[in-house]
Amino acid sequence: MRRPRVLLAILVYGGSDFVPACLQSAAGLRAGPNRVDVLVLDDCSPDEAWSRDLARTCAALDIGYYRSPRNIGIPRSMNLAMLRARSSGYDYVLIANSDVVFPLNLATVLVRVAEENPDAGSVTAWSNNVSIFSLHSQDRTTLAQQDVVDWISYQLEGEFGATAFELPTAVGFCMLVPTNVAERVGLFDPVFGRGYCEEVDWSRRAKAMGYRNLLALSTFVFHYGGASTRVAGLLVGNGTTVAEHERIIDFRHPGYRAEAEEFDRSAPLSPLVARGSRTIVLAAARRWGYRVEATSNRTTSQSGVPFLAFPATPDLVLSGHYCGFATDVAVEDGADPAGTMLRLLGRAPNRVSILDRGRNAERLAAAAWGPGVPVDDLHVYPERVW
Repeated sequence: MRRPRVLLAILVYGGSDFVPACLQSAAGLRAGPNRVDVLVLDDCSPDEAWSRDLARTCAALDIGYYRSPRNIGIPRSMNLAMLRARSSGYDYVLIANSDVVFPLNLATVLVRVAEENPDAGSVTAWSNNVSIFSLHSQDRTTLAQQDVVDWISYQLEGEFGATAFELPTAVGFCMLVPTNVAERVGLFDPVFGRGYCEEVDWSRRAKAMGYRNLLALSTFVFHYGGASTRVAGLLVGNGTTVAEHERIIDFRHPGYRAEAEEFDRSAPLSPLVARGSRTIVLAAARRWGYRVEATSNRTTSQSGVPFLAFPATPDLVLSGHYCGFATDVAVEDGADPAGTMLRLLGRAPNRVSILDRGRNAERLAAAAWGPGVPVDDLHVYPERVW
C-alpha cells in the first residue's frame, strides 16, 4: 500500500529561543506511517551567523534548509512550500510556524482527517493558541515540553478519533493542504505583504470552490503564539493582526466577518473544548494519581493533579486541573465524594487536605476514602473566619 507523502514546511525568521525545540519535534514525525520530509524556509533572518548555525542544525537532523536571498514574507514563503510540494509529487503540504512543538501523531491525524473528508481544503491542528478555535490552557511552561505535547495529543486521539469540525477559516500556524486542492485554489496572495490574513483569503477562496476548512480534534500542537511574527516586526505592542490586511479581507469576502463573529458568539466548539479538557485532566489523574483539597484559594503550589472544592458553597463541585486545563466533577447531595471519584477515576486519591471550614469541607473530611488515604485537617481555626 502506498504511503502518503507529506512535505512539512516550517517558516523561520530568527527565533533562537524556540526554533530548536520546533525542529527536534519535526524530526520525530518521520517515525510515523506517512512519508514526512521536513523543509525549513529561512526568510532571510537578520543574523546571518544564526542562519549558518540553523543550517548546520538542519543538516544534523536530516532536515532540508533554504535561506531566501531577501525577506519575502509569510505568503511568498508559503507559496514556496506549495510549489515545492506540487513539483516534487507530494500528496500534502503541511505549513507551520516555527514557534510550535509538534506531537508525534501530527501528520498521521491530519492526513487521516483529510482522507476521510474528500472535500477537505485544509486541516488545521488543534492547539492551546489557535485563534478563537483554541483548546485553552494558560500553562505555557509545562505545555512546551515534548513529552507533554505527545501525551496530550494521544489522549485526544483516543477520545476523538478522526473527528473533524468545520471552521470559517484555516489557521496558518499549522495547516495541512492536499496538493491537488492547492493546484485548484492557487497560491497565497502576495498582496498580504509580510503576512497576516493570507490564510483567511486562501480559505475563503477554497470554500467558494466547494472545499471545507477543518479542525482536527485528535492532535495537539503547542503554540507560543505570535512569537515568530513579533521577531519579524509584523505585530506591534499587544496587536494580534494587521489592520490593513483585515480591510482587504472585508472587501474581498464581505460575509466572512459576520460568520467569524457568529462563530465566536455562539461558541459551537465549547462542548468539544470541555470534552477535550475533561479527557486530559481525568487521564492525568488516572495515570499519576490525584489529591482532593477543600480550600478557598484556587491556586496551589503542590505537584500532581489537584481536585479543589470551595468549602462553603451550596453544591460540592471538585474542580480538577492539569497543565492549565480544567474540568468540574459535581458530587450530588447525599452522595459519598469518595465513591463518586472512585467510579470516575478507578482509584482513590493520594491525599485529602482540609484547608478551610465549611459544609463541603466537612463532607470531604467524613468521606469513606478507604484505607491508606491520609486525610489532613490543616485548618487551625475551629470556624471559617471572614
